[in-house]
Amino acid sequence: MVRILVCCALLLGGRGITLAAGVAGKQPLHRLAAAASAVRVQQTSQRRIDSLRALIKARVVLDTPKVILVTRLAWEVQQRDVRAGLPLLRQAVALARTLNYRDYEAETLLDLADGYISLGDYEEATKWLNKADAEFTRIHNVGGQIRCLGRRARIASQQGQYIKALTYCLKVPPSFDYGDTRRFYTSLQIQIASTYRQLGELGTAEQYLRHALKVSLHHDYPDRLNLIYEELGEVRRQQQRWQEASSYYAQSMAISKQLNLAQEIWRMEINLAEMEEELGQSESALSRAHPALPQARKVLPILVPRVLVLLARANLSRHRPDSAAHYAQMSLSASKPARAQADIQAGNEVLAQAYAQLGDFARAYQAQQAFMVARDSLTGAEVRRRTAALQFRNELSQQQAEIRLLTQQNRLQQQQQQLGRLKQQRHAALLVGLGLGLILLAGAGLWQYRRRQARREAALRTSLAADLHDDVGSLLTQISLQSTMLREGLYPVEQQRSHLDHMAETSRMAARQMSDVVWGIDARNDSFTSMLNRMHDHAHQVLPPAGLELDFHADPALAASSVSLGTRQALYLIYKEALHNAVKHARATQVTVRLRQQGRQLELMVLDDGQAAPARPAVGGQGLRNMRARAAAAAGTVTYETQGPGFRVTARLPLG
Repeated sequence: MVRILVCCALLLGGRGITLAAGVAGKQPLHRLAAAASAVRVQQTSQRRIDSLRALIKARVVLDTPKVILVTRLAWEVQQRDVRAGLPLLRQAVALARTLNYRDYEAETLLDLADGYISLGDYEEATKWLNKADAEFTRIHNVGGQIRCLGRRARIASQQGQYIKALTYCLKVPPSFDYGDTRRFYTSLQIQIASTYRQLGELGTAEQYLRHALKVSLHHDYPDRLNLIYEELGEVRRQQQRWQEASSYYAQSMAISKQLNLAQEIWRMEINLAEMEEELGQSESALSRAHPALPQARKVLPILVPRVLVLLARANLSRHRPDSAAHYAQMSLSASKPARAQADIQAGNEVLAQAYAQLGDFARAYQAQQAFMVARDSLTGAEVRRRTAALQFRNELSQQQAEIRLLTQQNRLQQQQQQLGRLKQQRHAALLVGLGLGLILLAGAGLWQYRRRQARREAALRTSLAADLHDDVGSLLTQISLQSTMLREGLYPVEQQRSHLDHMAETSRMAARQMSDVVWGIDARNDSFTSMLNRMHDHAHQVLPPAGLELDFHADPALAASSVSLGTRQALYLIYKEALHNAVKHARATQVTVRLRQQGRQLELMVLDDGQAAPARPAVGGQGLRNMRARAAAAAGTVTYETQGPGFRVTARLPLG
């Protein structure tokens, strides 16, 4: 019935919504609007899923874009149903492993672990997390290793092992709160705050959250801000400041909606419903809880018992003990597999009250006994956590005391050094003079360095001019001699056509060499974009006529880089020689070219899928020797790999 009313509301606009609300009777207007919004979101999500499936089906070739598409599809599916996305993530892991796409394999393994954490299946989550951690370690991805520690801390925290969670978080030193690892370190700060909050250390938790909030606002981390606001809401909830908690939850939900994070959106929806219940707004809480239940079953099963208890309490307050007992029993059934004692306690408490209103005092007594058992269990666990927290804090205090002692020793040494410096003040003038002398020497060295650079560039341009004279000049001389002999009729008639063809080919070769030399000495071509265009043009001139396909990719970060004259000339000539070898010797069907920056070096990789057979040129051949000589002249290196099918040439040259 509600679905029909929602459709009518969508068709009739504002008047339709009012009419639907009137027909629905007890259905609040904002609940119908929320349902209509949910329908639109579902439709948009389904269109994205259908589009991604079509793109994957159309992409026959197994390559990295296909892996990315499968992972994106898994993410979209998980926004609607976490379990449904897991097989797609496993498929993405298998594809990435087949392509030896290590970075993406590790990321997808971590996504799988996250999926099982959402389901509360910690054993399976730990299995995939171990694989992700091993892969991140293998590829030296520090950020990935930090995220794995954060996931381990989250699992421990959700299982009530708070000291273990803090131990995982504190394995990462504060020095990682900088640069590329700052984002991941901020996530650990949020996890530490969450753990301290669950230990009841609300002041300490808020200190960590305020620091994380400052960093996230300064560096624009919206995917951390929503988590921070959620945790601040949890702190205010424990302080029973319901209105402030609702405000923080609403801020978290707004950011999560912008990021299209279904799990966070519905978690905040449940939190807001509970706050409305605490504020006495039972009708509003009920209208939030009803649509949240089916969504929680799909994207956040671990929160299902909380929603069911909320619905049970709402029905109890509306004097519907049958419905209250029904929802409470469902909550207990959902809580027992995860052994969530807090949810079991809440479910039995409502169940006892519902049975009492129904007059079934025997069952009410049983539920009350189960409530007291769960409460005692929670109390015992709380005492153990508090004791462990005190022990942990004592150990941490001892470590901090040792650190303070070392700091004092360092300060004493610094004071002694300061006394030594004070004794040497009479030599200050001499030191200043020496400093000025060093500055002058450094300036002179810089001037000499620039002069040497200018001389090297002049020598390089002279060398290019010599190449132009020798290579192009000799070709033009051949053309001149052959044309003279043809004009004088010195060739037999039957040989004239072959000599004309030879002249034409020599002319084209001279033009190409002339073009290469002119391009190499033109200062306007110092940009990476110019060099990339030149390499593209040459590849398309050489490979398609020989029946070879080209797979060319350059790191986009290089677009803003400038390339020195020596590097540009050497790289282009090495590239031409590598393509020539692939065409002449490879018997290949495809040539793969990759350009990327490694530190301050430019790395070129040319790989063909041909046969590593005797037809290959020897590593000591003329062409390969030329490549090595050109690389050495530019202070770079060239390496070759001939194992298995295919032949790989890798050149590394200085970028500046």
